[in-house]
Amino acid sequence: MDLKQLRYFVAVAEELNFSRAADRLHISQPPLSQQIKVLEEEMGVQLLARNSRGVRLTDAGAVFLRESRLLLEQFGAAIQATRHASRSNAGTIRLGVATSGLFSVIPGLMAQMRADFPHVELRVRDMQSDEQVLAVAQGALDLGIVHVKPERMNVGRQALYSEPFALVLPADHAGASGPMRPLAHWAEEPMVALSREHAPTVFDAVIACCSAAGFSPDIRHTARNPMTIFQMVRSGFGIALVPRSYRESAYPGVVFRELESSAGQVRLEIIWSERNASELAQKIVRELVPRLAAALQAR
Repeated sequence: MDLKQLRYFVAVAEELNFSRAADRLHISQPPLSQQIKVLEEEMGVQLLARNSRGVRLTDAGAVFLRESRLLLEQFGAAIQATRHASRSNAGTIRLGVATSGLFSVIPGLMAQMRADFPHVELRVRDMQSDEQVLAVAQGALDLGIVHVKPERMNVGRQALYSEPFALVLPADHAGASGPMRPLAHWAEEPMVALSREHAPTVFDAVIACCSAAGFSPDIRHTARNPMTIFQMVRSGFGIALVPRSYRESAYPGVVFRELESSAGQVRLEIIWSERNASELAQKIVRELVPRLAAALQAR
């Protein structure tokens, strides 16, 4: 059974006349009659009752007519959707995002996606950078927004944004207000940090930031996610250095103090598979990402 047989049957069933159905299909009547006969033999049921007065649908034929119309409509819709996807920006993008990217990159990315790729469904997952690299390489993600050192990359990459750090203090800390002091001023304070196991690039950047300021941080507590960091700071475990975009969380009980950009930064990049990236992912990287990066760097 094929689609041609379904179309032939629907034409005969709707016309209830082989001659008119043949004219409608722009074929001669004998091949049409033969195709209907073959269809009935393949299905093992009689679809049309023929007599000297014409043709009528059997009960089985009426059911098959209804289902055939649905199948042909669905097939037509599938063809249209496929053609639409091939000539427009349509489809699904699976995007991994390091947590700070949810604050710094995603708002701008979503705005540009809505404007330039309105028919693309974006499926976002908050993931560690190392997990994203593996997922992109294996085809489980289309794109990733990561904190990853270049030498560790085994996929295509493009820089998005070098983000300064902010100092997180309890809201009742003496340094929560007033003039901001240099980072070295806080050298004797115990510190809370994202664990190196879960955020190695950010952890290393914090160490480098403090080292550049002339001291080694007293990291006494570590956590797996930023919200835990903020709660530990709020509870008096210590202060913290985090990517500045985390201030958008507006976490209660803590204050984010901006540091000079020269105090240290952490880089965000977008990655994709160099071998298996979809046409849509490549188009986003080619057309949208440069504008997104320019907007982020201009902030």
